[in-house]
Amino acid sequence: MENTKRLSSTARKEQIIQASLTVFIEKGYSATTTAELAKAAGVSEVTLFRHFSSKQEIFQAGIEPILFESLTNDMPMIEGKISLDELTNLLYKRITFIAQHRGIIKLILNEHLLNQTEVNIIQKMAITFGKLLSTYQLDYDDNFIIRLFMGSFLSFLYLPVEDDISIKTYATELANMILGRN
Repeated sequence: MENTKRLSSTARKEQIIQASLTVFIEKGYSATTTAELAKAAGVSEVTLFRHFSSKQEIFQAGIEPILFESLTNDMPMIEGKISLDELTNLLYKRITFIAQHRGIIKLILNEHLLNQTEVNIIQKMAITFGKLLSTYQLDYDDNFIIRLFMGSFLSFLYLPVEDDISIKTYATELANMILGRN
């Protein structure tokens, strides 16, 4: 069972995370066992638990970088009001991100109530997104704009559009609406 190739601790953790994401997407978090995760990664459960303390830790290690690093990287640092082109580009990047990571996003939505003792992943995303958006000096209440953006992004999850031109057109129209340039 154990992969005989010697990997660094970092490489082994990444191997476990990537294999686990595939299993989580296929079966869902709740229906997945650590034995299945270990098998998919080609390691023993003992090796899996040398690197992670729990199934939830593996889950979070897999999804958080995808969600939060991409969000931070996609959102430009702007001093003053955001321009139409900057806002359109931001919206376009987030919508295409949803399209490229549909399986993981659906998994997160299906499993978002995993840990009710802490802020869940959806709330963490909204908080992070809100902090970044607050610097753009939009003429709307932050909660309204967060809901508007997240609803728009998720609409592309459930009503997928792969056509780049349609996504750009939607992003431009939404940016025009938000900036009051109908």
